[in-house]
Amino acid sequence: MLEIAMSLIGRSVLLLYMFTLVCGKHHIHMYITNNLEGKEDLNIHCKSKSDDLGLHLLHINQTYNWDFGTNFFGGTLFFCSFQWNNGRLLYLDVYDETRDYSLCSDCHWYIHKNKPCRDELVEGEPPTTLNRQCYNWK
Repeated sequence: MLEIAMSLIGRSVLLLYMFTLVCGKHHIHMYITNNLEGKEDLNIHCKSKSDDLGLHLLHINQTYNWDFGTNFFGGTLFFCSFQWNNGRLLYLDVYDETRDYSLCSDCHWYIHKNKPCRDELVEGEPPTTLNRQCYNWK
């Protein structure tokens, strides 16, 4: 009897683990586009707690992109530094799961000198309805 119970517990744990792997992650496609008004080159460096994506140089209207899955337990965060014309470094959390989980899965950032902007889903509207929202630099 004990053997049957242990077998059922083992199967239940395995099924729960498989379910969390399949359903627990939200897949994100990140795009960052250089839209600097003076047509300057844009240097970006993006990281998470566990991934360093390295330095990238974007010419005007060029896009850098990558894909990632969110952490099942929450808290996924990707942040980037931005610099042009040897100016000061500006920072932005390009994906903060607590802020962004329901706002985008295809996250398109457009980098402007005064503010970075992103296309976001509009709650209650079809997924093709997007609103451009701008944020302050950190």
